[in-house]
Amino acid sequence: MNQVFGTAVLVIATLFCLLTTWRSGTEPNLFAERLGLTVANPGGVNEIRAQYAGFFLVVALLCGASLAGYVSRPVTFTVLIVVFGGLLAGRLVSFLVDGGMTGYGVTIRALYAIDAVGFALALSARLSDSSA
Repeated sequence: MNQVFGTAVLVIATLFCLLTTWRSGTEPNLFAERLGLTVANPGGVNEIRAQYAGFFLVVALLCGASLAGYVSRPVTFTVLIVVFGGLLAGRLVSFLVDGGMTGYGVTIRALYAIDAVGFALALSARLSDSSA
């Protein structure tokens, strides 16, 4: 049962990362706009592709390699914990510094939940796989 849960987490993470890769890589200006950002020049497009498409592609490949048995699951879950935990920590600091979510768009608000769920799933999978 623990293996099934961990496998489901890896599949979900892979799909989420591939979706992020696709959207940011094929439509970087639209992707940035949904985050509340404005791309000023080709360097900005490059940065969206590097920071989002490139980064999330590598995470998706790691998850896929773990599903295929080439990378250990504990390592992959730890990477996911670091990724989603870091994103969530940064969002919580912003929440405190900004005094709430006033002015945040719907995508940023949704990312608070996505990052929290991603962190919780990765941590739960890491702990349950360890006890298997």
